[in-house]
Amino acid sequence: MTIGTPRLHQQNVELFAKLNQEMKSIQSQVGSGKADLKLSENLHEIAKLSAAEEKIVETNQFMENSKRAATELEFLDVALDRLQNLTVNLQEIAVESGNDMLSTKERERFVNDVERLKKEILDIANMNDSFGNSLFGGVSGEEKPFSIDSKGTVSYVGSALAREVKVSPSLHVRQNFAGNSLFENISSGNTKISVFEVIDDFAESLKNDLNSGNSSNLFSIGNTVDLVFPSSGSESKIEFNLDTGGEKNKISSTIYGNDYSPVVTQINSLTASTGISASIVDGNKIRLQGSVERLHLSDLVVSDYDPSKSFIGVIKDTSSSTVVEKIAENRLQNGTISTKINDIFNTFATARAEVGASSRRAQENETAAQDILLTIEEDVSDIRDADLASLLTQLEFLMTNKEAAQATFTRITSKSLFDFLG
Repeated sequence: MTIGTPRLHQQNVELFAKLNQEMKSIQSQVGSGKADLKLSENLHEIAKLSAAEEKIVETNQFMENSKRAATELEFLDVALDRLQNLTVNLQEIAVESGNDMLSTKERERFVNDVERLKKEILDIANMNDSFGNSLFGGVSGEEKPFSIDSKGTVSYVGSALAREVKVSPSLHVRQNFAGNSLFENISSGNTKISVFEVIDDFAESLKNDLNSGNSSNLFSIGNTVDLVFPSSGSESKIEFNLDTGGEKNKISSTIYGNDYSPVVTQINSLTASTGISASIVDGNKIRLQGSVERLHLSDLVVSDYDPSKSFIGVIKDTSSSTVVEKIAENRLQNGTISTKINDIFNTFATARAEVGASSRRAQENETAAQDILLTIEEDVSDIRDADLASLLTQLEFLMTNKEAAQATFTRITSKSLFDFLG
């Protein structure tokens, strides 16, 4: 094959351009300290870099999730701390108001205190965190998961599922609570209670102008008295004690369809020992008569308790229908409200402990994510960092090749046809 001078020149130009490009690439890698990875030569390293970058993105997201969860849990911890303090205040009022000799003004003061605490608890139940998410609304997105109607009844309109965030490939931590589990389904004995219903019950028991569940002397103006019992509905159970100064006599009956004749029968079965007889005047009104000077009714318990209806009206002047006294179940004395308040406090305390545990997990995973990022970045750096010794050797080799090529090209191009003519 014959190679002319133009072709020889073109081949050498291309060779020198290639050598210059390779030398420039190596010089750039030496200057930056970073390897110039090529798909044709470094497929394995490029694949490792791609996987590492994906892991960095995922780990950064987990770290951000952990930080956000920790921030939200701080708001939850503060809110639950306030709820515990308000519950303690409620319990203090329950203890103070257990005095049998409370005046009307004292009752009013306690009622106002209880209603103020209810408002504060409702405000906390509707609190949002710094991101605008409700602390006790679950995943609903409701700004105010608890609503209150004109009668003061509080209802939950949020979600039954708590909001969670993923902080590692296998771990989620809570960001808030579902309000129904924390405020409405609290275990108390064998039943479930609601925070706001307990508070309403407490306030209503204080509003009653009553006598701690014990009547005055029912025979204070005569030996006859009419008692107006609460409507029983289809079925109701009622219990109370009759006290004539000796041993208390317990009356307990199940009433169907407002028929109080079983109560009358029980009272009359004790006439020989109590001196008290009973008769039905009309519907749920029973008349008691006796030869004793003193008669007290105490320890009333009515099933399906309703503070506005579950009481016995006392009419001492049987010629009229004027109710001069109301006898109601004394829930404070029975310890019911106080026990429920204590159960509420324990629920908030347990929830706060859960928040503490979730916060710890979030912080631990944030630290773990930081450690993982450092390890991955070191691996990436090892892949991307140039091998300076190898690069300098390659550069020296290329420069030697270039010099040799230039010398050869110069020798060849310096000869002409006349040098070969004899």
